[in-house]
Amino acid sequence: MRIKERLLFFAVYVGASAAVGFAQEADSMRQVSLEAVAVVGSAAAARQKLQPLELLYAKKEYVLENRSNSLMNTLEKLPGVSAFQVGQGFSKPVIRGLGFNRLVVTENGIKQQGQQWGADHGLEIDQHSVEQVEILKGPASLQYGAEAIAGVIIISSHAWRERDGLTGSVLLNGDSNNRLLGGAGNIHYQKNNRFVEARASYRNFESYRIPAEKFTYFGYTNLIHNGVLKNTAGREADALLQAGLRTDSYEAAVLVSNVHTKTGFFAGASGLPININMDDDGRYRAINLPYHSVNHLKTVVNQTLRLNSQNKLSLDLGYQHNLRQEYSAPHTHGFGPVPQGNLELEMRLQTLSLNAAWESRSLAGSALRTGVSAEYQHNRVGGYMFLLPEFEQLTLGAFALHRLRLSDALTATAGLRYDYGGMNIHRYEGVEYNGVVYFVVPELRRRGGSASFTAGLMYEPHPAWEVKVNVGKSFRLPNVNECASNGVSHHLLRYELGDSALQAETAYQIDLHVGFKKRWSGSFVSSLAASASAFGSYSPSFVFLNPTGAYPPLPEAGQVYRYTQSPTSRAGGELYVAADFAKIFSLSAAAEYVHAVDMESGFPIAFTPPLGATGEVSVRWSKLLCFADNRLALACRYAADQRRVARNELKTPGYCLFDAAVSLGMPHLRLMLQVQNLLNTKYYKHLSFYRRLELPEAGRNFLLSVQIPINS
Repeated sequence: MRIKERLLFFAVYVGASAAVGFAQEADSMRQVSLEAVAVVGSAAAARQKLQPLELLYAKKEYVLENRSNSLMNTLEKLPGVSAFQVGQGFSKPVIRGLGFNRLVVTENGIKQQGQQWGADHGLEIDQHSVEQVEILKGPASLQYGAEAIAGVIIISSHAWRERDGLTGSVLLNGDSNNRLLGGAGNIHYQKNNRFVEARASYRNFESYRIPAEKFTYFGYTNLIHNGVLKNTAGREADALLQAGLRTDSYEAAVLVSNVHTKTGFFAGASGLPININMDDDGRYRAINLPYHSVNHLKTVVNQTLRLNSQNKLSLDLGYQHNLRQEYSAPHTHGFGPVPQGNLELEMRLQTLSLNAAWESRSLAGSALRTGVSAEYQHNRVGGYMFLLPEFEQLTLGAFALHRLRLSDALTATAGLRYDYGGMNIHRYEGVEYNGVVYFVVPELRRRGGSASFTAGLMYEPHPAWEVKVNVGKSFRLPNVNECASNGVSHHLLRYELGDSALQAETAYQIDLHVGFKKRWSGSFVSSLAASASAFGSYSPSFVFLNPTGAYPPLPEAGQVYRYTQSPTSRAGGELYVAADFAKIFSLSAAAEYVHAVDMESGFPIAFTPPLGATGEVSVRWSKLLCFADNRLALACRYAADQRRVARNELKTPGYCLFDAAVSLGMPHLRLMLQVQNLLNTKYYKHLSFYRRLELPEAGRNFLLSVQIPINS
């Protein structure tokens, strides 16, 4: 189908949908915590019934009680959610085994745009500024853009309070494993439907400790002195300022935030690990070469205009500037003059974003949501090494999503989207070593577009039951890293190589979900919630980073990882059950599995998470001495052996970890203590890039948080 015909079809679809009727936005959510999968409140329950995909919900309290090194490590306990990880502080979200450029993270309606293509680039969002998180699992490209093939993590930082006045809080944090010291504070003033708020946080941590004395890489054994991974210390300073106003017909909010981090790269993970680089100098809080520094500045403007009770227009504008710098001792891989200075890589990415949507509804229960989006990116690079070229990129999209209520128990949704994108990649000349030219990137111009669709049914045979099915097609153009990366990533021990001939990626997916939720009064079992979700997908042109068996002749360049395209299939699902007994005791359990295969070679896709499960038992009680609203929990995290690996990928043994947590509340104080990896178990995460070095994850860690509320 040609572009003009697709646009005509899109226009006809929008017109036909508008004739059927209007309703609220079909973007909804399900409130969950680790203790129970439950929809809280009638309004939330009504919104959940309108959503054909499974959507998890975590409130600020959940993030606070389950705090970890990063926001994604905090959210990993939710079923279907995991994280790619490099050491501490570097973690990227993964939903059902997919992440990076197939998963969208939004904050206050604007897509987070940093260097998310790289595993060692963290998500530059301060978890202390998060008010709530929604996690939409499944193809969400229709409303959130072509890259939302795996799903969307929707973060909100806006904070309207229930009553006017001056409020705030002070939070003090401390961790034992890396000797972290940190804190966060916020002050919020609200009056006459206006608010202004300021937030700030800071943390400083030492190199972290693992239950190991040595590791092996490339046949060489290296020592870990005192169990400390040298040069993994870091610090982070974040600030946020926001203001908002609302009337009966208009609502607006403005946010400006800045996230700055400086973190060392493990001394044994830059080039070929040698013992002399890992000698213990006793300076565990020092950040030495190699290290990286990231500064992410963001400005977001959100506006909503309500024309009447049935129609509203929303407009989101955003600007982001992501500056990433990597510093390392000068080296030239054996060729050319030694460069001046220690700046190895610099990436300066600027992003302008616009999202506009029109929502309408009718009394008959029909719904229509239409919208457009545009995004422009401008990237420049520096430093004496090369990995990614300079580029400009423009993406445009338009969509329509229609919901039709067929009966009190059955609702149908259907939607169509068209995306068009263009990318200009600048030429890089490369350098010569032993007669071979490396780091060559030709000038490249890519243009393309395609349509995506979704269709779903939500069936509620009984107030306690829900059944959902959704089918859809997603489309994504290859990103600049997939087309044009060509260089050494020292701290990941690999040489990344793109392919300019990669074609657009499409995927077809089906999602199924069955849920049960019921509450009883006056019964020993006060509530029971259970759900089962399954998915299957096929992509005739899946793009993935494949570990090859090759090593370039460049000294200390690591294994070659090449971006490859092949037909693939994926399937899996999640199970969840939770129960409350006498409103005091709670039990919960969850399991998840992903099966991904390269249909051309027959091998699994690299970096697929193993079968995993979690379980928790907790007790809550209202009074203990001077404390109120108290909680004690014991949790278990299990991962099976991952033996289904890609060619040239390491297998990973399974593990079983135990965690504990206690929370004690007072009118003007709240204490929260966690113990992660209670038994100090030595284990490996399959999605950790230090797995290649045979480096285990962090050992036992005590995390203490003290929250002091401020109320006028």
